[in-house]
Amino acid sequence: MRFDLNFYLIDHRLLALAMVAVLVVIVEIVYRAGTRWKDAPDSLRSQMSGIGAAMLGILGVLLGFTLSMAIARWDVRRDVIVEESNAIGTLWLRAGLLEEPLRKELRSALRDYTDTRIALGGSRGDLDAMRAAQSEGVALHAKIWSVVERADQPGTSPAILSTLIAAANELIDLHELRVASIENFLPAFLILLLPCITAAAVASLAWSFGATSERGRTPILLLTLLICAVILLIMDVNRPQRGAIGVGVTTLERVQESIAPAKP
Repeated sequence: MRFDLNFYLIDHRLLALAMVAVLVVIVEIVYRAGTRWKDAPDSLRSQMSGIGAAMLGILGVLLGFTLSMAIARWDVRRDVIVEESNAIGTLWLRAGLLEEPLRKELRSALRDYTDTRIALGGSRGDLDAMRAAQSEGVALHAKIWSVVERADQPGTSPAILSTLIAAANELIDLHELRVASIENFLPAFLILLLPCITAAAVASLAWSFGATSERGRTPILLLTLLICAVILLIMDVNRPQRGAIGVGVTTLERVQESIAPAKP
């Protein structure tokens, strides 16, 4: 898990740049080596081409499988944020059923809690900021639950108290789901496996192209860049806090606006 976390914290654009550089060097070296085997038997060239095609088939399956896993995790992160926004809004409305000063105290805590959830989404790769937002959220859970406990008074309707408890429970439960969704990225070895198979596939094809002098190295280089683009997409989607294709916190920001204190 520690290796996965360290790998996740590395800028994926730098990883993609390094991957492209290494693969292009491999293609160039193997292609030049293939040009020295122009007299090789046709059976050997066919065998190398077949190996390259088979490796590309395996790579295609892995790319599709890995991308679907990354997108599934992305969907979960987005859904959790939407559920959390709805839970905050629900508890905010039900807080209106309480008498003062409990109503004001609970709504004030919910405003602060919304701010911490937005900060959690904006922590990017800053582990300290992420942990601070998590800690603040847990502290506010205690404050919110304290208000709910004090609402259990003889004059409070059991129906109101029941709905309040249910809404507060849902809000608190979603905290762990949110944190787990952020930490749920693909294993690093799976991401590293993709460029390794790519290297084997393009090396086989580059050798066969060099041995037969077919169209030079350009088609293999273009294929390599295309595969690298797909791997970069997977790495970007796999980074919930750092990727360009992030889930965002738009729904939480809308909630923040709706519960903001009215301007005088």
